[in-house]
Amino acid sequence: AAPAAGGVRAAILSPVLYLVLSGLALGCAWLLRDRSAPAAAAGAAGSPIHTAFLEMLNIPLAWILASYLGPVVRPGSLLLLSSLILLGAWGLRKLAQARSELQTANDALAARVSELATLHSIGREIVSSLDLQKVFIIVERECRKILDISRFSISLTDPASGVLENVYQHTRGESGGRGGKVRRVEKWVAAEKRGMRIGHGDDELARRGLRHAGGSGDFPSTLAVPLIVEERVVGVLMVQSVLREAYDEHHLAVLTTIAQQAAVAIENARNYRMATVDSLTGVSLRDYFFQRVKEEHHRASRYHSRFALLMIDLDGFKEINDSHGHQVGDRYLNLLGAEIRSHLRAADLACRYGGDEFCILLPETGFEGAHTIAERLRSAIARLTVPTEGAPARTTASIGMAMFPDHGADSLASLLKHADQALYRAKRQGKDQVLPF
Repeated sequence: AAPAAGGVRAAILSPVLYLVLSGLALGCAWLLRDRSAPAAAAGAAGSPIHTAFLEMLNIPLAWILASYLGPVVRPGSLLLLSSLILLGAWGLRKLAQARSELQTANDALAARVSELATLHSIGREIVSSLDLQKVFIIVERECRKILDISRFSISLTDPASGVLENVYQHTRGESGGRGGKVRRVEKWVAAEKRGMRIGHGDDELARRGLRHAGGSGDFPSTLAVPLIVEERVVGVLMVQSVLREAYDEHHLAVLTTIAQQAAVAIENARNYRMATVDSLTGVSLRDYFFQRVKEEHHRASRYHSRFALLMIDLDGFKEINDSHGHQVGDRYLNLLGAEIRSHLRAADLACRYGGDEFCILLPETGFEGAHTIAERLRSAIARLTVPTEGAPARTTASIGMAMFPDHGADSLASLLKHADQALYRAKRQGKDQVLPF
């Protein structure tokens, strides 16, 4: 009876002993591993050698159990038990590996779904947009959904000079803007018409003479891809990260696809701007402006609302050209266009009516509001100067006002005529003033 009781006790204690010994062996193995390679601790968790070592610990543990249970259980049974333990451990290992591979596949599939959603979103939004700044913002927003981006920039090729210019740049934690430095990697991408990935090997960069070409060392990872329309490079899209090896070849391929859509949208927006915006002053061209005025007139007539028209004529622009030359005159008009745009609301629209004449549409604006805006413009123009070798170039402006429906309810032509008449009355009565019809 005593040997039988001892056998039962040994059979009960043997699993406990196995777990204790296995835990101690596992702890020692991890301790030795951490001391031997502390820097690679995170990356070596799945090391085949380390895993095989831990699996082989089952053999001496089985023999320890065999010596402990020797008188009670036959060695053949213990050998079978140890074999089953090894087989079970191997099976669990394979199951964990399969689960890890499945999780990796699921993560990759989720990333691909996100990328497809991003591509669809970009295609839907930017192709229909004719505003360059809006296109830039949409592309940046969608790229940040699938890439780690610390700095985002777009450079465009000037149609006249062919020079690459930074037109949009946004660094994380700062406000977006333009005028950033064009980097060598962007020039290389534009010249070679193919993308570049920086951050995966300095030897390749050294061979190409592009070490640190992405900018400062604060951004060790860079992706730069060309914006191509009909085999013409219209610009370069570049993203950068503060993380090392943040991008792989798949990221480069995805960004290239995004760049293809962005290039078409940017080209459409630039062509639209060329057809609707005066290149010198930055305000609308006459044909586009009067199309908008017709639409506003139709809307105001239908819904019984109101709007105002301002006609602006510079009082002494001819003297600027005669005294300082046409280059100074062009510089003055360029500054004047920016000044006019800065004083208008989002819904307002200005156009270059003639050489030094401008017209402004003020939707949903009555007499008081229109007069306030006109006076602000008159004062700003009076203060505007262009430095020259001699005295600064400056002049004043006369402004005529006409209101719908007060000054032209019957037709748009009469409204424009009355605004023009108010302008010339202001010039006859001394210039540098605002007068309504």
